[in-house]
Amino acid sequence: MYKLKNTIVRSIVAIIIGIVLIKWPRLAPNMIIIIIGILFIIPGIVTLINYWIRKSKEGMKLPSYILIESTGSILLGLCMALIPEFFTAFFMYCLGFLLVLGGITQIISLVNIQRNIPISLYYYITPILILIAGIITVLNPFETQDTILIMFGICAIIYGITELVNYYKLK
Repeated sequence: MYKLKNTIVRSIVAIIIGIVLIKWPRLAPNMIIIIIGILFIIPGIVTLINYWIRKSKEGMKLPSYILIESTGSILLGLCMALIPEFFTAFFMYCLGFLLVLGGITQIISLVNIQRNIPISLYYYITPILILIAGIITVLNPFETQDTILIMFGICAIIYGITELVNYYKLK
């Protein structure tokens, strides 16, 4: 049951990400960076508030690393939320890496399945295309950012659909 939920959730998330990247290729990286920044800010603030509450109520000396970590988390989150363009380059490399990883993972899965069940070579076309798209993205992330993001979106949708089809055909 866990495997079913995991595959379905992973597939749906990939399809949703693909649609967002195709529809808004220019905004998607900045929005993702801003969301990640907010996800750094929130726990940093919560930890900082808890630190000061515990320190004032209990009057005990708390480790200073908690203060440093929470402040660092807030500052990093603010930087990401306020100047997301700075982090887009790193984001583009991560997208390329995810494509490479997704393609390799699907190829390995097909090789493992092929040990027990004969599989047509056509099943390998999609993972190979995803792998190629990832390599291109890693090698050339800046010159064609919109094209790369649209291509990544298409590959994410294909990946999600392929995962669902493979799961239902091979279960």
